[in-house]
Amino acid sequence: MAANYDNAAWFYERLSKLVFGQTQVIAQEYFLNLIKPCSKVLIIGGGTGELLESLTRLHPSGLQITYVEISAKMMALSRRRNVGGNQVTYITAGIEEVNLSSTFDVVITAFLFDNFSEEGLAKVFPLINAQVEPGGLWLNTDFQLTGPFWQKLMLKGMYLFFKLLRAVEVTRPPNVIETFKEYGYRLNEEKAFYGNFIIAAVYQKQPAV
Repeated sequence: MAANYDNAAWFYERLSKLVFGQTQVIAQEYFLNLIKPCSKVLIIGGGTGELLESLTRLHPSGLQITYVEISAKMMALSRRRNVGGNQVTYITAGIEEVNLSSTFDVVITAFLFDNFSEEGLAKVFPLINAQVEPGGLWLNTDFQLTGPFWQKLMLKGMYLFFKLLRAVEVTRPPNVIETFKEYGYRLNEEKAFYGNFIIAAVYQKQPAV
């Protein structure tokens, strides 16, 4: 079962800011400046749609955005966002259910993969990888465990909370870093936030040899 935050949509953004302040927003916005004008952008698991307004502040028009979000209630919030003159295609579905006819210059996954088990990641990663143009960028932001006990305790509490809301079924994040390596992505840049608990990274897809 894919993660679905319908039951948390109405308070998700406020809860995020209560716990993390602006850190989650800052982290997922950190590398958006690398997106070139007139790019084709795929956003997967966009949540409440803050990313759409962040992109619009950088590019008031010219972007072709495909916005995939499984939660209908999250999507309803996202559709209210200001997208300026950018062209946005909204798809309410899990990425594994979507057949996209084109590839993208940039893929954005913000706090997506922590919702998947290792098995789930192994299924969904190649589907997303197929949508990335050779040389294209993949901006990924997520939680990570770097050792401190408070990180493990905090992450465990988050999983328990959202499991009670029937939003997620997993209890620990998969090894995303190794998966990017397995698929031959080059790590161009990364930036840690919130005591290294949140990591924003820029991966680049290498051309096939």
